[in-house]
Amino acid sequence: MTNSVWARTLLGVAAAIATAALPAHAQTTGNVPKQVHLVQDGNRIMASNVRLNRFDELKLGAQERIREQKVGQAVAIVVTNQRIIAYGVLSGWVPMDRVANETIQSISAEDYAGLIVTDQRMLNFNGETGVWAEQDRRVSR
Repeated sequence: MTNSVWARTLLGVAAAIATAALPAHAQTTGNVPKQVHLVQDGNRIMASNVRLNRFDELKLGAQERIREQKVGQAVAIVVTNQRIIAYGVLSGWVPMDRVANETIQSISAEDYAGLIVTDQRMLNFNGETGVWAEQDRRVSR
């Protein structure tokens, strides 16, 4: 066996040993482990933040009702009749007001990212920084 083949073989064995020593969730590149869960408790929603070992409370208004919610690995999106509220494990709850007569078309929550598409705008939420981005849509009515 030549030196370069021998060196590549040793590197391959070392990489296999190192990968086997990692926790299961870290063995697949690009995956964020599950860090947030939502629990509705009366007129409030509790975010169970596994990463920081705490619960964060979101109080709903007297007339506020949950319409839809999605939970990803480290971010959650809650849509009510009054607000769109995102939760990031590193940023906490961050609300945004609904636009009058706005229709939610899709919601996704994955890793640290939340995306909401309405008939009037697109919103994305970064669960690490707690920042919303907004883009108006050019949808013909």
